[in-house]
Amino acid sequence: MKSPLRYQATDADCGKTSLVNAFMYLYDRSEIPPQVIDYVTRVTGDCNLAVNGYYRGTSMHSLAFMAAWCNDYLVKAGFPIHCLAIRGDLVSMDEGSPLVQGLRTGAVAVCGIRLTYDHYVLMTGIDDESVYLFDPFYEVYPPTRFHIPKEGVRWDDEHPFSYNRVVSRSVLDDPTAVSYTLEAASGRDAVLMWRTDNGPARWHSA
Repeated sequence: MKSPLRYQATDADCGKTSLVNAFMYLYDRSEIPPQVIDYVTRVTGDCNLAVNGYYRGTSMHSLAFMAAWCNDYLVKAGFPIHCLAIRGDLVSMDEGSPLVQGLRTGAVAVCGIRLTYDHYVLMTGIDDESVYLFDPFYEVYPPTRFHIPKEGVRWDDEHPFSYNRVVSRSVLDDPTAVSYTLEAASGRDAVLMWRTDNGPARWHSA
């Protein structure tokens, strides 16, 4: 059985929450090793040193490290996962990009975006026009913390196990968009995660 995807507990744990959500989306609750969630909690949030009262959350370096850890430790332990950290021009809505091809082949993507601040979301699906994603920052519509485009971003509260936003691919690729653009201040970054089996995950301690 799967659990509904999570929302952030604080203003600065979007990366941690989105990474946990990736595991929750790909695997049943009974398949996820508790050690994985514990390790995600320890490794992420590496930028949470208060500067003028502002916490910066999780760096992409931390998420890329988690991707490498999954490919090494978890795979050696028999857990069916493959991860790929990408950045720059590889993070785009072009049909041939690794991001689009990954989503089309069953991957999810923990992806940096810009609202009025840098933020992480989980992309879980794609079609020719839109990306389906879960934004872990809970907001009722219309949001009060940031502006959204008049077109191209749709709230959806009917799919708590998979997505809560439907965002136009053109908005995501537009560096001038006021929100939900891949053009974060820190650059374009994402971690793709695939489940590499077709059945129940089997975990054994490495």
